[in-house]
Amino acid sequence: MKTLKFNILYVSCILMFFSCANEMDQVENLNNPDKDQVLANGSDLISVIGGGYVSWWQANNQDLYPALAVAGDIATCSWGNFGMNILSNEPRNPVLNSASWSDLSVLEQPWQGNYAAISSANDVLGAINNNDITWMVDGEDKTPMVAAASYFLRGISYGYLGLLFEKGFVVDENTDLTQSLTFATYSELIDQAVTDLDAAITIANSNVFEIPDNLINGVEISDADLIKLCNSFKARFIVQSARNLTETNAIDWDNIKTLAEAGITEDFGPIGDNGITWWTNANVLMDSPNGFAEFGGRLDMRIVHLLDPNQPEFFPAAAGSVLTNPQMTTSDARIGSGKDFEFRPDILFSSGRGRFHFSHYIHIRFLNDPNFSDGADSKKMQTFMLEDNRLLLAEAKARLDEVGDAVLDVNASSRVTRGNLAPLLITAPKADVLDAIFYERYIELFNTAVGSGFFDRRRTNQLQVGTFRHLPVPATELQVLSEDLYTLGGVTADPTGVVPHYNINAAPARTNDNNIPTFN
Repeated sequence: MKTLKFNILYVSCILMFFSCANEMDQVENLNNPDKDQVLANGSDLISVIGGGYVSWWQANNQDLYPALAVAGDIATCSWGNFGMNILSNEPRNPVLNSASWSDLSVLEQPWQGNYAAISSANDVLGAINNNDITWMVDGEDKTPMVAAASYFLRGISYGYLGLLFEKGFVVDENTDLTQSLTFATYSELIDQAVTDLDAAITIANSNVFEIPDNLINGVEISDADLIKLCNSFKARFIVQSARNLTETNAIDWDNIKTLAEAGITEDFGPIGDNGITWWTNANVLMDSPNGFAEFGGRLDMRIVHLLDPNQPEFFPAAAGSVLTNPQMTTSDARIGSGKDFEFRPDILFSSGRGRFHFSHYIHIRFLNDPNFSDGADSKKMQTFMLEDNRLLLAEAKARLDEVGDAVLDVNASSRVTRGNLAPLLITAPKADVLDAIFYERYIELFNTAVGSGFFDRRRTNQLQVGTFRHLPVPATELQVLSEDLYTLGGVTADPTGVVPHYNINAAPARTNDNNIPTFN
């Protein structure tokens, strides 16, 4: 790994919040140089860590959200916003990692925002661990609660950096930022996430507390619930950080089983504040008045084909092409008028940007499910659904050849309870059980955790050839470091999506069906 000088200029670049209101909603920059003065009193700790949670949330749930969904063939949309058109082009284009790319925020938001959250956590942990700052309220020591919340924040921030980026930096409250650091691999970022989440568990095991609902909006978290959250997030990060099927098969699935069994027992996510601070760009991928409405993203044809194998995996790309039988035939109760996914006879995307973007089905679950948010209302935003944890547990059991037990978990899941599909037979083959698990991961978890479908496609070798398997370090950060610019992806330049290069020439959109995409 290359050694880089992690100087003050670089620190200010990667840890600052966006100055533009439309990028980070004018979140207060808590990473000022006089942090010892700011954190001189215990009451300061909670406000700093609260700002860090806002940074983490906005880093991972705004511009990045639709970009990953379309790149993973989970949703489809032809519009140029949030890099959707360029990143879902067929054949696949490289990530346009250039300071001049109008949608560079797709890279910058998660990079800068997660590091801003880490910086907040480091400041608080440094004050507690190194400066002996405590927070007493009416004789009660709140310091363990703040420390646990800080480790949790740092853990989930490193976890998302490890899910998203090819590499990054690991810094904690003891790091000397004037010294040289090396880039850490995505696996090392995930290792740091697990270490921090374990630290939060250790504190929670020894203390009784309640994390207040002004950190993660509207959600109080007890010490017991924090332990469950940490276990589930560890399982998510370890499993979904796999870059290919080989890495997936090498996972310690016994560990994942243990983590999922000790994981969440209810849906987790912040309460929306009607698009002020706590919101997501999930509304871009549905028919929502807070997004593009009927012009919103559609259900990708690869998922339509999963629901009804008689439907093609790709909408015909030739000019004027239509589907002979556009409506699905499926027994899944989540499909139909007023259900999760609704048929629309009209397709409102631009034909000139590629008819391969087309689909007749749009997501409207938020309209009829009181527990499902459109991303910009006042409902709970489903960041980690109980079904997600259940499916991780079922997958672990299946991969450990505990297939009968996996079947019981699948039959207790949304497959039966919401889809009204026939329960799997207890004697079902392992391959069928895994197929049923991923079916639910793509259908039931649609528009929940950011990047979920993309990460699942990646770890099972189901991304289109040329799709980036992770994001490059943003060009603006590389320029500050005086490092060579590079990018990833592109069906010609980088078919595997993992070989750094700097050819950002965009390929023309596919106009016929002579070269149907393949997967890697």
